[in-house]
Amino acid sequence: MKLFLKTFRLVGIEKDYEFDFKMGLNFISGPTSTGKTTILELIDYALGADKHKSYIEVGSKCTDVELEIILEGTLYRIKRTLFEFTLPVLVEIFDDQSQKFLQFGIFSVDDPSNEKSLSNFLLSKLGLSGVKISNQTFSFRDLFKYSYLKQTKIDSEDMLSEKNWPVFNKEKATFEIIFNFYDTLLGELKATLKKKQEELKEEKLKYEGIDDFLKGSGIENFESVRLRRVEIEEHISELNKVLLNNKELVEKQTSKSEVNNLSKATLDKKKVQKEHMEDLQDQDQYIQKLRLLFNQYENDIEKIDATIMGIKEINKYGFVLCPNCLKPIENHISHGDCSLCGGNMEELVENTLVLKNDRKNIVRKKNELDKHILFEVDRRRKISKEIDVLSQEILQEERLLNELTEKYVNPFVSEISLINMNLGKYYKELDELDDSLRFIKELNRLALLLMDKGKEVSSLREQIEEQAVLNDKSVVMENLSIKFEEILRIFRFPKLEGAYINSKNYLPYVRGRKYNDLGSLGAVTLITMAYYLSILVENTNNQGNHLNLLMIDTPRKNLGISSSSEEFQDEEIYNSIIRYFIELDEEFPDQIQLIVINNGYPDFLPREDIILEFSSNGQSGLIDDV
Repeated sequence: MKLFLKTFRLVGIEKDYEFDFKMGLNFISGPTSTGKTTILELIDYALGADKHKSYIEVGSKCTDVELEIILEGTLYRIKRTLFEFTLPVLVEIFDDQSQKFLQFGIFSVDDPSNEKSLSNFLLSKLGLSGVKISNQTFSFRDLFKYSYLKQTKIDSEDMLSEKNWPVFNKEKATFEIIFNFYDTLLGELKATLKKKQEELKEEKLKYEGIDDFLKGSGIENFESVRLRRVEIEEHISELNKVLLNNKELVEKQTSKSEVNNLSKATLDKKKVQKEHMEDLQDQDQYIQKLRLLFNQYENDIEKIDATIMGIKEINKYGFVLCPNCLKPIENHISHGDCSLCGGNMEELVENTLVLKNDRKNIVRKKNELDKHILFEVDRRRKISKEIDVLSQEILQEERLLNELTEKYVNPFVSEISLINMNLGKYYKELDELDDSLRFIKELNRLALLLMDKGKEVSSLREQIEEQAVLNDKSVVMENLSIKFEEILRIFRFPKLEGAYINSKNYLPYVRGRKYNDLGSLGAVTLITMAYYLSILVENTNNQGNHLNLLMIDTPRKNLGISSSSEEFQDEEIYNSIIRYFIELDEEFPDQIQLIVINNGYPDFLPREDIILEFSSNGQSGLIDDV
């Protein structure tokens, strides 16, 4: 499998909410409003969707969504903050040696052309990064559309966004990439391979630099350093016990009323100092977040200014010749018309006013935020001042304590000094060992990144080898049409005839008509599912670029008693769909992942395929439990 969803997790304030997926069929059942669709939508969000809905129950208890995925054989964990759609995404990689996740990188979710975007990270593991389609950057989102059949898409009469020509062209190009007959892909992959090879060299240099440093410093392996650390901690623990005992004996011979009271006061101030230090750290993090938001406002203002300026600049000139074809442009009758095309400028003027109004609102928010930042900075200054005052008082009191204790002659004083000296040596060695451990951990992390980068290069080479011989489009489309008709027949599609996938627009046709001309949403539901499933199965059989994953939200939609068309009300149609899901699970047990959510299921569905079953009584359900 190219992509396997392993674990879904909502990171909660008090506890986490998680469950595991499995290979093959994963069925999630439950009544309306128990959180079934929420799961698929948050998986989509974790994988780079622009935003998610306002889940009130989830928002009151959870802060992040985590998705553990296996991508081309490597386990990663993606963590994305809920309700903060512009914040970057944290990606971690699993280290088999330490059995822990280590930070892999932080990625943006805004622009797929950005090398540090989540889309580029995911595509790089699939050997498809750096590709252009229809004069646009090919993104993971384009590929994922063929793996997520939303509830709103399952009966959509705009399956490949054919009503939006630029988007339609991009989805068609993605279709060709999936089936490996996109003819310009090879050159772009070769250019990407050269770039990835350079990145691999840089990662090797980083790794070798730290490795040489560790060898030159005489630092041994992780296990030997860890054992020595444990040994030192045992020595420190024993010395601290002796030190504590001697101090108690010293205190018995000193003036308790004066020394003990001062010691207690100093200890109380240290506790307050620690609390202030924690407050200061929290305040620094809060101010940093406020400044990030302030910068976002400034960026938004700059974008609006640039848009308004562009409108003004283009209309400064009177064009005599068309800048594209160099043919004469007729004089405009009205001075209010566009100087280039002669179009009416009233709508543009209205848009400009809207932009100016948006700018005014953003400037107001930015100014209010600026005042709030100044207030919080002043609050930080006060906390810092309180810490300084406490530090000075603690220092003075500790000096006074030393003077008071020196007045008393005690046989344990010299022994205490010797213990403190030994403790100092041990603590120094402990710090050095901690530094060594940090270097070793970083070396292990770099080794994982190096291995991962090597996999990227290998994956690209494999893609280039596959692209060297493109699939025969006519053969692909013929096989796909056969599989499409076969699935519809299994689904008991009424009056089935003339079912095929058009080789020009890649859209499905049934009864000799395009899918959205049949006049039945029940028909569209069956055709859409058969279309997506045929792409999944044919790619699995022929090792294409599909993710081998398909998520289907509510396959029962418009079928059975809910159908407005009598010919799609037969309950056996829905049962045949579930039987086909089970058949796929048996045919491809470790090659595909099919995630299906629906309100209820037939009795013959195997229990092992039901990974979650929610109830309406609040006892079991993603949202109800939250």
